[in-house]
Amino acid sequence: MNPCPQDEFRPQSAVVISTTVVVNIIWWMVMIAAIGVGLTNLGHCPLQPNIPIYLIVLGASSLLSLSLTYTRSIWQDGCISILSLTCTTLLHLFTLSWFIAGTTWVYPVYPPNYTPGVARYCQRTTYQFAFIVTTLVWVTLSLVFVCVFCFGLLTCCKTVTARRRLIPSRNSFYGAISEEPTAGDV
Repeated sequence: MNPCPQDEFRPQSAVVISTTVVVNIIWWMVMIAAIGVGLTNLGHCPLQPNIPIYLIVLGASSLLSLSLTYTRSIWQDGCISILSLTCTTLLHLFTLSWFIAGTTWVYPVYPPNYTPGVARYCQRTTYQFAFIVTTLVWVTLSLVFVCVFCFGLLTCCKTVTARRRLIPSRNSFYGAISEEPTAGDV
């Protein structure tokens, strides 16, 4: 028995598939780089020692949640599917919470001093990588929320406009205008 019959798949455009693949590959590379930068500079940011740890945990949790998201489609029914969905959801929530915590570590120390031995020292690559990744994620999240808000507003406006056309007025019968004379016509 085939667990994924062909008629259950929705056709998708090549642009959507290509964009999704490219964005996922870029995100995988960035998160692997985050783990690498965090590990190589673990003790090199005394100003905020949580920044390298933030990069390591963000990278690992993002890669794990992406992996679970990809493999979740394998298990479509049963207890394993529910367990996989639960783990994926909890991991996404943890990653979001960790990202917010990392934001509180990265932004308040801006700009650090990149000269070793100074009181406000943080290794340049570590801090700039954390700052750029955090900023890009915030910009992306903001754009997603703006697009969702605009889509919702557009949907509401179309619904209100369509409803106005669907509700019969006093002189119409479900959109047909009556030919009865009014008091002013006589």
